[in-house]
Amino acid sequence: MHYLLIGLAGALGASLRYAIGILFTEYFNSSLLSATLYINLIGSLLLGWLTSYLPRFPNVSTNVSTAITTGFLGAFTTFSAFSVDNITLLMDGQVWVAFSYIILSLVGGFICALIGLRLGAKEGGL
Repeated sequence: MHYLLIGLAGALGASLRYAIGILFTEYFNSSLLSATLYINLIGSLLLGWLTSYLPRFPNVSTNVSTAITTGFLGAFTTFSAFSVDNITLLMDGQVWVAFSYIILSLVGGFICALIGLRLGAKEGGL
């Protein structure tokens, strides 16, 4: 049952990531690069928040908690796309864009995770 929940949540997370990528590229005339950045930042914020907020609910099973964090958010965020994006930028000679993307992703991800952890630790949870 544990693996089934993680798989189902992962399918939802990956599908949502794909849909957001389509929205960014087709409807906002943006790049997949920016979609990946926003998705990873949002995922960092949510994982930080859930990590400190979910333990307040003893009725939420470990299976459900793992399905949400590892399954859904693990599939929603994407380190592999981040890596390929940066390699492609470097191969295209866009060193400063790649460097900026790396810094924004890493520093932004840490900041979003920290904000999420602090929000989840607050009395009301947000």
